[in-house]
Amino acid sequence: MLPNVKLFNATAVEDLITRQGEGNTLRVAGVVTNWTLVSMHHDDQSCMDPNTINAPLVISTTGHDGPFGAFSVKRLVSMKQLDKLGGMRGLDMQTAEDAIVKNTREIVPGLIVGGMELSEVDGANRMGPTFGAMALSGVKAAEEAMAVVDSRKKENQY
Repeated sequence: MLPNVKLFNATAVEDLITRQGEGNTLRVAGVVTNWTLVSMHHDDQSCMDPNTINAPLVISTTGHDGPFGAFSVKRLVSMKQLDKLGGMRGLDMQTAEDAIVKNTREIVPGLIVGGMELSEVDGANRMGPTFGAMALSGVKAAEEAMAVVDSRKKENQY
């Protein structure tokens, strides 16, 4: 593994760290994390303080199903940074694969969204069990990240 890559096993993102950006806009500046089991049981066990990870840029590709699916974009709606989600459409691999890869992008300053989470934003079709486009969406997200990371470092004073 590369020295600058960190993997966090059994960890869930509970919230987004936000700061005021240029022009009084909100930008994503990191994530709030906790152990997954703690996140899933906040209502029936004692609270455990979360951890924060400041980052000049966050890439979110959490998918669409499950308790944490499309978390980042759902949170943006609740923070009124997105009006609403487009809602994922039915499975159409041929249409979806091109759309997801092509439209992987920074949707608000500091947050790049790709993969099936993007289908929830754009109202794109579901891809199904074909992982080629999911991987290519990750490559596109990395390319997008390289294009914006220097400006985010300056804003976050890293």
